[in-house]
Amino acid sequence: MRIMRPEPTPAPTGVQEWQRAVDLGAQGRAAAARRVLSTLTADPAVSPSVASLAHSTRASLLRQAGGHGPARVGDGRACLLAVGATRTCSGADGAADAGWLSAAWLDGLVGLAADNLGLGDFAASRRLLDRAAEHAAACAALDSADWRTAARTRLRLSWVRSEWGLYSGDLDTARAAAAASAELVDAVPSDRHRIKTDLIGAAVAAASGETEAAVAAGRGVFERAAAGGLLPLQWAAAALLSGVDSAAEYASDVVFLRDRLARRGMPLAPLSPLERHGR
Repeated sequence: MRIMRPEPTPAPTGVQEWQRAVDLGAQGRAAAARRVLSTLTADPAVSPSVASLAHSTRASLLRQAGGHGPARVGDGRACLLAVGATRTCSGADGAADAGWLSAAWLDGLVGLAADNLGLGDFAASRRLLDRAAEHAAACAALDSADWRTAARTRLRLSWVRSEWGLYSGDLDTARAAAAASAELVDAVPSDRHRIKTDLIGAAVAAASGETEAAVAAGRGVFERAAAGGLLPLQWAAAALLSGVDSAAEYASDVVFLRDRLARRGMPLAPLSPLERHGR
């Protein structure tokens, strides 16, 4: 039986530059990524969906550096620009852009959930995750052949759901979401997303007392992230391993990688007022 897949639709204006910024951020080159994102948000020709994605991506960079409070501003702007996705799931911003607008709305909501999680507001974080899940289910008809829309945002939602379980102490939720992520990532042809999914699985294993599994998965993530030049993920894996692995080198890797990230514009500490606004 032949599986019918959605026909690809043209990507909205600005998607290529947004993808470039995402790739730079994945390498830890946050300063360069912010420059690209600032250009996108200032360009009136860029579609609302991509402008929204630019704001939520910049918020993600802030969040990775520990700026959960300032990140809420960017994620809020992202939701404001994509609010049209809440009115209808049949083409809020034109047929070609509807799936992207829906993805942008989901990115904003999931980003806000992660921001509130980092600030310790578990109730607000869960409400935002539930709202995102409801939207994803209601707008399933907008699924497109471009994995960067529905497939990617559903995976991100599952990641943050698992993190919510870890931070709040609800290991059942953390495990269930990690298992769901392992299935959802099959629809995402991105090594980085697979590595991040495995990192979350390693964290869940560590929290569950499955130390050997956590070490094995964490080492695999560390090596694959290093091979791919994905410094933020490599640093996160080193930080995990420094707490669960008896090998001493990971503690020094944490410091070394932290310094490299700072030199690339991703200091894992509060940012200056100018950096907070991407200038």
